[in-house]
Amino acid sequence: MNFHDLAQARHSVRHYQPHTAIDDAELKAIFDDVLLTPSSFNLQHWQFVVVRDDARKAALRAVSFGQQQVVDAAAAVLVCGRLDAYLDAPRIYADAPEAMRLKALPTIANAYANQPALQREEAVRSGSLAAMALMLAAKGRGWDSGPMIGFDPVQVGALLGLGSNTVPVMLVVLGRALNGQQPARLYRRPLGEVVRLETLDGPPLG
Repeated sequence: MNFHDLAQARHSVRHYQPHTAIDDAELKAIFDDVLLTPSSFNLQHWQFVVVRDDARKAALRAVSFGQQQVVDAAAAVLVCGRLDAYLDAPRIYADAPEAMRLKALPTIANAYANQPALQREEAVRSGSLAAMALMLAAKGRGWDSGPMIGFDPVQVGALLGLGSNTVPVMLVVLGRALNGQQPARLYRRPLGEVVRLETLDGPPLG
């Protein structure tokens, strides 16, 4: 499936076939592609918690405002961002050319150390990029998905063991659409309204 077809095929699905399983091999194939997502300084701020256990999904639904797709989907994936990802820089750049490493490491340290707002901003930004990649990678293998931000972040963090340096970005549920039905595509703002050339008040594209 080329990217145009993939983008057209992906929909946010809310209703899933219950009792559908997704195994480790399928998850690995999906996440192998997700890990290619770009990130600032290649710090790869993302972390994922995959929930498949029925009891844990039920507990997760309880702190996600009772949304049924959490338990009906094959898996609920909590996409997280790591606030301290910048501390991984020495390992990430260990095999980089020396000139790149010598430039990158102090730049990263100076940018992120003692900058909690930037740490959080990058964690959420990179986690969001990875979440979109997850939905596309899943669809490329025939799985439906839906992003969710309707949950209590403190309770979800406690339930899934998030530490103080990990923030929940969003949930992405993976499964098979109920009865194989794809929802109708909702209204999309026209191209000329959302894409302007050169400046925000410039001429529209198209």
